[in-house]
Amino acid sequence: NLYWTDTGTDRIEVTRLNGTSRKILISENLDEPRAIVLNPVMGYMYWTDWGESPKIECAYLDGSERRVLVNTSLGWPNGLALDLEKEKLYWGDAKTD
Repeated sequence: NLYWTDTGTDRIEVTRLNGTSRKILISENLDEPRAIVLNPVMGYMYWTDWGESPKIECAYLDGSERRVLVNTSLGWPNGLALDLEKEKLYWGDAKTD
């Protein structure tokens, strides 16, 4: 499957690689969704959201069980990287140097 964030519509969506079965997973309480990474082993997706209240969130790959992981000391959380072996999530913040 292919997952993406859409800042223009403030949604997280998924589709099969052939373009079928497109589905909106999350469309509420997103302000400026940006980066997204997946942990297919554990079945999670993680994403950044700039907006008025910047945050990094996660949910199951079907969009359920959504929760905020980080919502303090963030400016414009943008890039995400997931180290599956060490079980660590890294992010870049475009507002800080």
